[in-house]
Amino acid sequence: MNSTTRFCTGALIGLCAVLSNALTPAASSAQAFPPNRTLLSNETQAIFEFLDVPRFEARWENSVTGSLSESQVFKPFFDSQRESLRQRLSESGLAFNFTLNDIRAIAAGEATLAWLQLRNTNAVCILIDTRGRDAQTAEVLQRIDAELKEHRGATMTKMDYRGHAVSTYILKKKLGQIKVEQFSYVRIDGRLIAADQLDAVKGLVDRIDGSGDLIKANDFVAVESKIGEGADEDIRWFVRPLGFARVLEARSGGLKKQQLDTIQLLQEQGFDAIRSAGGHVRLDDEKFDVRHQTYVNAPPTTDLPSKYKLAGRMLQFPNVDEQDPPAWVLPTVASYLDGNWKLEEAFWAAETLVNQAVGDEIFRRVVDGIKKDKDGPQIDLANDIIANFRERVIMLTDNVEPVSKDSERMLIGVLLKNEAVVKAAIDKAMKSDPNAKEFPYAHHNWIWQVTQPDEADDEIELEGFEDFEEFIDETDGKQTTPLLNQWAITVYDGYLLFSSHAQMLVDSIEHQRQSERQALQDAPDFVRMRAALLDQYGPDRAIWRVLRSDRAFQAKYELLRRGELKQSDSVLAAIVRRLFKDSEDTPEEEDLKVDGAKLPAYDVLKEHLQPSGVTLKTEPDGWFLRGLMLKPIDAPAPNVAAQR
Repeated sequence: MNSTTRFCTGALIGLCAVLSNALTPAASSAQAFPPNRTLLSNETQAIFEFLDVPRFEARWENSVTGSLSESQVFKPFFDSQRESLRQRLSESGLAFNFTLNDIRAIAAGEATLAWLQLRNTNAVCILIDTRGRDAQTAEVLQRIDAELKEHRGATMTKMDYRGHAVSTYILKKKLGQIKVEQFSYVRIDGRLIAADQLDAVKGLVDRIDGSGDLIKANDFVAVESKIGEGADEDIRWFVRPLGFARVLEARSGGLKKQQLDTIQLLQEQGFDAIRSAGGHVRLDDEKFDVRHQTYVNAPPTTDLPSKYKLAGRMLQFPNVDEQDPPAWVLPTVASYLDGNWKLEEAFWAAETLVNQAVGDEIFRRVVDGIKKDKDGPQIDLANDIIANFRERVIMLTDNVEPVSKDSERMLIGVLLKNEAVVKAAIDKAMKSDPNAKEFPYAHHNWIWQVTQPDEADDEIELEGFEDFEEFIDETDGKQTTPLLNQWAITVYDGYLLFSSHAQMLVDSIEHQRQSERQALQDAPDFVRMRAALLDQYGPDRAIWRVLRSDRAFQAKYELLRRGELKQSDSVLAAIVRRLFKDSEDTPEEEDLKVDGAKLPAYDVLKEHLQPSGVTLKTEPDGWFLRGLMLKPIDAPAPNVAAQR
């Protein structure tokens, strides 16, 4: 993954981690002046705001996560990550060398990060309320001045713009570098404004009175009207997904030769219906350790019941009343997701997306070929499988001990209309697959396990799917290695069950067969989290999920301590390996710089972990996502500040 994209995922988390450093919080300035967001133009594609940095610090330190980061056993690990996070911030194209500690030291109130798409370029801006911290701000700027001149060969010029002194640094180009990096800043009435484009700073100065038009934009107002201003929240954010994606793409060097323009594809296939999204995060309120909400603004683009056009019709998640987990769900699961999705419609809605991506009308041809090709599985995918999907989808994860790279398991269940028809179709497909074999289990003798062969060149032939081969990896013509080296499938108790491990299917079936069994819905932590979600948000939702954190993180944590996370066979690890696949000019050993050796045994962490949960509710013009993390039952998290 390129450094800019890594920054956007890592910097937001990193800001929270770094803000847990030991400093005495300064009081926010009581004097009101236009909020940072009121200076932003409608060119803004994303903003991330700490509404009051000192207040955030106090709440962070009293939260479970914050107190853990400052405890003697975990602080060395958190400290070891801060330099890596600082480097990620610098690599993102933010040439101004701000560290996260700098932001924390000089912010007396708001701190805002914004991404702008300007007429001919893009910019990243930082706006910080520095009132009462003039000395700290001057010290930070002096340090940046010295670093840029000494280490980046920068030249600095000053100009007067509307009566304000704007400083601009032009950095010396590196070998082979084309784009000129720059950094401009200005200080106005207790506010520091900085950006990597001079025009962005000028624009902010033009709107210093709060005359920015972002807050007047329809897509911004639509989100704010749902989530509210959040005066007592700690973090607030807003994003225009496709516009922000374009900014990130440009900052990472743009599209490569012959690379699929995914953003344009999504836009033309109906996903431009998602106009904006935004939300709030609150730490350490009276009831919960973390509380958050997100509203996705996606008004209908058609008068049809599906609401959206083309592939956008995949986004159909009807609300239903909450149901108990099925009887086969293991009480030891680490996470439980229960969702309602119009799967059959979603499958057919994908047709135009696939056809446009490939540049050929292949979707129906492939579906028809799976049924008729004498060398293929010869199953009626459309009528025997897809048409028999109901709308309920269950997704589970768990961990088995002793911890190894195979510990984390995943299971997905889809409720069926006609179990017998689906079973017959899958049985036929598995019998035609040379990589499939029946998994021995006396009480349900129909579990198929598929093991992918080791292919040095990744050239695995998929009979019946030849038309998709050019779509699998457009960059080098090779097929992407599978997320799972092996998986298993069965039909049981009205569900199509797919798992990363055949033994998980056996364990689930064996659990339901027991006459006396503990149900997941009776587990105390699950009961607490489920009750909290119902109390706060009600039973009407499209998707809900409970994460039992003490169970969910065990395998990842132990593998991280041993430096083996990247070798894990879990779906998460496979995704991580792909997401963090390094750029061509960065050594592979520099990926995922995490010093797990500094972590204590998992039991030290486990006792502090609390369950969390989220719900997603479909609204007429979008979706509401709300979530909670519980506080400990016995005692609140320790006040770290009081211990210093």
